Amino acid sequence: MLVWQENFLTGESVKNPNKIKKKLNNGKLVPGIYLLTLSENPSNLMDIIPAAMLIQKSFYGICPKIIGMAKGKDEALEMVRSLIDEMYTETGTFATAEYIENR
Repeated sequence: MLVWQENFLTGESVKNPNKIKKKLNNGKLVPGIYLLTLSENPSNLMDIIPAAMLIQKSFYGICPKIIGMAKGKDEALEMVRSLIDEMYTETGTFATAEYIENR
């Protein structure tokens, strides 16, 4: 089962995010959707993953906590940029996991 942030972020272009979440949890293909996750690499703040990667059973089982979804790579990049800007403006740090949890 995928791990989702309780109030995960959604891009403006994402229509019916709960339906998409349900499809992804059931292993269905959802083209054009990108997921924002907390990075497991300490050198990175977040990762952007094409939802199509979840079809691979090996990746599905190790997918990091999902904090957002976007339609298209450009929207995903803009969401990450906006979130990092907001986080740094409010906290002066890049403690992504803590910021997301307390958001």
